Amino acid sequence: GPEDKEMLDEITDCAVSGRLQEIFLKDGDYRKLSETEKEAAVSCYRELPEEYHDLVESLMDCHNSCCGKLIELAYKQGMKDCARLLEELNLK
Repeated sequence: GPEDKEMLDEITDCAVSGRLQEIFLKDGDYRKLSETEKEAAVSCYRELPEEYHDLVESLMDCHNSCCGKLIELAYKQGMKDCARLLEELNLK
């Protein structure tokens, strides 16, 4: 019911914020991509006139929020799918 959904949301919110960050940082591919992203950002700031810096930061903030929401939704859906699968396996 609605209470179950609220509880699942609360659990997944906690898991997404802490656990995933931990997992990402342990992943070599993620660390490489993160480093490449940082280098690209530094390069971008060096090349662009200062009056565009706020604009780029705004774009990056928006992009990061969007990516964060995508990760959260995918993680929550994965947990729901896993719960459903376990439920189905227990019924058989």
